[in-house]
Amino acid sequence: MRAQPNPAPPVADPEAETWEVGLATVDITPEAPIFLAGYASRRKPSEGVDTPLMAQAMALRWKSDTFVIVALDNCEVSRRFMQPVLERTQASLGLARGSVMVVSSHTHSAPMLTDTLEVMAVMPQRDKEVIQAYSHKLQSDLFHIIKAACEDLKPSKLARGMGTARFAINRRVYRPEGVQFGENPEGPHDWEVPVMRITDLEDRIRAIVFGYACHGTSIEANGFYLISGEYMAHARQHIESVYPDAVAMFLTGMGADQNPTPRGDILEARRHGLELAGAVVGALQGPMSRIEGPLRWAYSEVDLALKETPDRTQLEKDLQHENLYVQRRAQALIRQIGEGHPIASSIPLPMSVVRLGHNLSFLSLAGEVVVDYALEFKRLHREANPWCIGYAYEVPCYIPNTRILKEGGYEADSSLIYYGIYGPFQPTIQETIHNEMSRLLLQTQLP
Repeated sequence: MRAQPNPAPPVADPEAETWEVGLATVDITPEAPIFLAGYASRRKPSEGVDTPLMAQAMALRWKSDTFVIVALDNCEVSRRFMQPVLERTQASLGLARGSVMVVSSHTHSAPMLTDTLEVMAVMPQRDKEVIQAYSHKLQSDLFHIIKAACEDLKPSKLARGMGTARFAINRRVYRPEGVQFGENPEGPHDWEVPVMRITDLEDRIRAIVFGYACHGTSIEANGFYLISGEYMAHARQHIESVYPDAVAMFLTGMGADQNPTPRGDILEARRHGLELAGAVVGALQGPMSRIEGPLRWAYSEVDLALKETPDRTQLEKDLQHENLYVQRRAQALIRQIGEGHPIASSIPLPMSVVRLGHNLSFLSLAGEVVVDYALEFKRLHREANPWCIGYAYEVPCYIPNTRILKEGGYEADSSLIYYGIYGPFQPTIQETIHNEMSRLLLQTQLP
């Protein structure tokens, strides 16, 4: 286990204490047709643009301590993709590991990236080169907006509120043949829409941060080849039309087993975006709680044990499997072994707690995190005023809990194929995550 807390805030005159917030945004919409991530059934590049894609950085500073959150319009990023960005921010900006958190929106209509979901990347070489060029530019863009946000720091006031949106539905349906995709209105869900308002000292709104726990899949694959930020981008556009001087940032919740309902084409994405925006605007127009300082954060990585690792016989057998992606997973691992790297028996999971005084705590996990974790964190740690964030830092795979591991299904096992992993996880996964989150909360607790 590796942990890195921030130092305790230095003693200073309380009258001089104030939040500083820096903001930066860049359009990351690709200029050329490109393969899109999210749906394995796509077999050609994009054919146009529904909404622009954005990367937005927000630097939060209290006294000398800084934490940066980046909202990224993409399906997800991997550890290998983020590594050069984080190394550059640490070397050039002095930002410690864990203090820069990229949160992927998880739209299923944004470009594939290098070193990410490689098992799913079935395409000609020329299209891989397009992805490599786009990925390299995106890595540069991420560094520059992080730097720009840190240079934009201005005295600010923060407040929080809460809205509600009801279009997310649990997608795990129980049938005699096993757990399948569908709509389960009786399954667990999280309809809360947390909202944070950032204003200058004259109460002019600078930024609106909002979240929701649901997959970015309002638009089903079914021949859809337009670049889109999905319902999240449509919500952002609606919010910014009401508050044109503000930056609207979306932080994805822990909703890996939640789908929008209904699903279909662009109209459904616009519909859900409008509902989500309405929840945000409603929260902004109602009473909000002032967020005081100081800022305290802690970051760590826990190792999640896998049930078993395949031997060479299993890999050779999988090369003949009827499922193309099982074949590609085996090919990738055989290549890995040939390069002298053993198959991992566990998966490292980044996680963090960012406390904004006593008023708000960001509880963040890497990966596609199922909704049970958010519900449990909110129940067990209510005093911390938790805002639960998934798809944070990187996405190694789905993160199921013990219940889902027992039930089986996509989130428990078969999804790991696309991540090049043999699973499932050991049933200790939930206890491991909960224990570490509790430790991080204790580590950042204020007097």
